[in-house]
Amino acid sequence: MSKRALLCICLFAAAAQAQTVTAKVGSVAPEGTPWAEWIDGIKARMDKDTSGKLKLKVFLGGKLGGEKEMVEETRNGNLQLFGGAVGSVATYVPELNVLELPYIFTSDAEADFVLDKLRDRVAKLLEAKGFVMVMWAENGWHGYGVKGKCVEKVEDMKGLKMRSQESYVHIETYKAFGASPVEMAVPEVLGALQTGTVDGYSNTPLFSFATSWYNGITHYTYTKHIYQPGIMVISKKWFDQQPEDIKKALMVRSDEKAGIEGVRALNEPLLDNFKAAGKTVCLLTPEATKGYAAKVKPVWDLFAKKAPGNKAILDAVLAAKKEFAAKK
Repeated sequence: MSKRALLCICLFAAAAQAQTVTAKVGSVAPEGTPWAEWIDGIKARMDKDTSGKLKLKVFLGGKLGGEKEMVEETRNGNLQLFGGAVGSVATYVPELNVLELPYIFTSDAEADFVLDKLRDRVAKLLEAKGFVMVMWAENGWHGYGVKGKCVEKVEDMKGLKMRSQESYVHIETYKAFGASPVEMAVPEVLGALQTGTVDGYSNTPLFSFATSWYNGITHYTYTKHIYQPGIMVISKKWFDQQPEDIKKALMVRSDEKAGIEGVRALNEPLLDNFKAAGKTVCLLTPEATKGYAAKVKPVWDLFAKKAPGNKAILDAVLAAKKEFAAKK
């Protein structure tokens, strides 16, 4: 092969390599979960849509830190994509805490309707704080995992030391129910349960098993006190530097429905898995649900006053709920 031909090949290879865009994706979701499968599907789809030009490097299980740390890194541009709880992004976009208010939603269908109505508003709020919204995801309905008892009445929460997500809405919800919140990142929780640093936690059946937190409890009460949507966002700082074809591939949200449905499909079977693992599962009666819900108004009121724009987005959620009810 001539030197000229070899030089051409090297230049072509260098140009191809220069055109390849590599992006890191971070999540606390462990391997083997619907979230992991969902992100792998997005990775494959983006690779296909860009003919290999966009490569996603996925870091699961909190390998890049807790959600709070990863959100900060995404905003700074050091992490390109983040998938996780809406509450963690609310550190920078406080209006998003509205979606984690206790008993703000009553059903999957209502939540889906409201989130779709809010999509454009949320995207604008995120963009102003350094994020680009890709799509909604699903964490699901929370219950309480506790050592020693079910919490079938709100009075049963009194005095419990409970791990709290890094969100003031979660902290204030515990206080409203009479528990003592202990703010803690995801990787620390199982050890804290096992050593008695905390008595329990609030999270979904899926997350309880994905993180093995269920090993640190004896009872799980499916209170459904919080419906927690997930979200995938991109660092705006990084996104703005990308060519148009990469931007287009990143903004496709055809994977949204599959991600949500994948999580929901496992919910009921996982309640049975608690029982198979020797855990006691309790469901709330309608009267007990009313007892919990009667305590949440101070949390809603605090949210409405906490930051500019909070009341407006709460009003938008309530208006969408009213519209949904009228369609039933």
